[in-house]
Amino acid sequence: MLQKVLMDSKVLVHLLVCIFAISSWVDINGMWVELPILVTHLPEKWTLPSYITIISQIANIGPIIFVLISLCLKRTHVKKLTLDKITSYIIMIVGVASTLLLAFFWEETIFVDGADRSFALLALSFFLSFVDCTSSVAYVAFMASLKPVYLSSFFVGEGLSGLLPALMALGQGAGEIKCVNASSTSERNVSGNVVNVTDYYVYPTYLPPRFSVQLFFLLLCGMIFLSMVAFSLLNFWGYCKDQLVAVSTYNLEDSDNLRDSIDLEDDVKDLSFRKTSYSYEMTVSLEDEVGVNNQDFPASQAKEKLPNHVENKVVSDDSAEVEHQKTSKFVLFLLLLQIVIINFLITAFLLSIQVYSSLPYGIDTYNLVVTLSNIANPVACIISVFLSITSPWIISLMTTCGLGCSAYIIAVACLSPTPPLIGTSSGGPVAVAVWVGASFFLTYAKISVAGVMRQVGRHALIVYGALTQTGALLGAVTGFVLVNEVKVLKDASWC
Repeated sequence: MLQKVLMDSKVLVHLLVCIFAISSWVDINGMWVELPILVTHLPEKWTLPSYITIISQIANIGPIIFVLISLCLKRTHVKKLTLDKITSYIIMIVGVASTLLLAFFWEETIFVDGADRSFALLALSFFLSFVDCTSSVAYVAFMASLKPVYLSSFFVGEGLSGLLPALMALGQGAGEIKCVNASSTSERNVSGNVVNVTDYYVYPTYLPPRFSVQLFFLLLCGMIFLSMVAFSLLNFWGYCKDQLVAVSTYNLEDSDNLRDSIDLEDDVKDLSFRKTSYSYEMTVSLEDEVGVNNQDFPASQAKEKLPNHVENKVVSDDSAEVEHQKTSKFVLFLLLLQIVIINFLITAFLLSIQVYSSLPYGIDTYNLVVTLSNIANPVACIISVFLSITSPWIISLMTTCGLGCSAYIIAVACLSPTPPLIGTSSGGPVAVAVWVGASFFLTYAKISVAGVMRQVGRHALIVYGALTQTGALLGAVTGFVLVNEVKVLKDASWC
């Protein structure tokens, strides 16, 4: 299987796609894992995550704008591809500029409405959220111009956009807590006598980071810059040209002569060209039922009318194909519905209750859940490169397994601070295993759905990306309301 993948693609292009995809969410993910340090310096304290959550959801106007522009350009294939590229460059340029500014101004505040506000960090977090949300549709739309085999590598990079900042924060020591034994003595009236009473207790304290917040944001800036370099190589390096989706290759200035070189019968009602950076894909569409002379015009005849050096795709229509398309639409609807549910859970909602579902079993369990669930994501992506799944039923089975793990996580969070198996040797390992399982199965299902959408076409990938953000939006709002407003979940002690 590895040999087959390598025969159909280039290892270096896989690497470039992976590096390019890292820029999708690396900056916002980096800000989230840096919060334990940020909240100790900024006036909002632990209300800061709530502000960032709301700002991130407002930023979902980015994907909406991209989809609307793409729909306006629906019949203009050249401009659609240009839109994908320009948008991707804007995403990375804004990411580089914003993380660079964060490195130097993240502590800057202004006095608003009677209190100091972290204006610089909140404003820049909006720009980062805006472009990251837009990447969910723009990046996958660009991937439609590459061979389908590279889509799994894209999701490996997207998974690394969460793992790499987490590993950086782990090395930095962000969020590392030390439980300190302490005591206090006070005078109390006991049976009419004043006595000194000593109370013993344990409280958590954050350890100082091993390197600064400024260096952390500069490292994120460097990652996004490398992603931009990889993206430029994918578009302009000759080594990558033959990996673009193309049927036959022509110089762009020869495109006007291409139609004239092909002599087709009048029965062919449309000949359209889809321009990629270096090539044209030609699609021949036949009359729905019969030709102009009321004679059938078979697909094989259309192929014979084309030059031998032009590979073509002929679309014919019969009752079986129509029935297949009807079935496919229903299956696609179910798969896209799963995408909303999957992203509702792993992208937003489960993260908002992560501390409630793991901290009751101890700090070590919590740290393992955070680290290993982030590792499970790219592992699922890497496995999907060599073991792709296209069967809707197997995808649905994996989604069901992920939902089962998610249900256990939600149940544990609701029962915090005294969930099942607390105080036992198996409680922590079970919590870690369930979190890893949820991350792995839901990520695998998400990638598999993307592979199916890639076969359908660019428009399906854009819909996929839009629904990804829809699920994330619903999950974030639900988690925010339950945790911060309704407050149905109870904290466990850190020590």
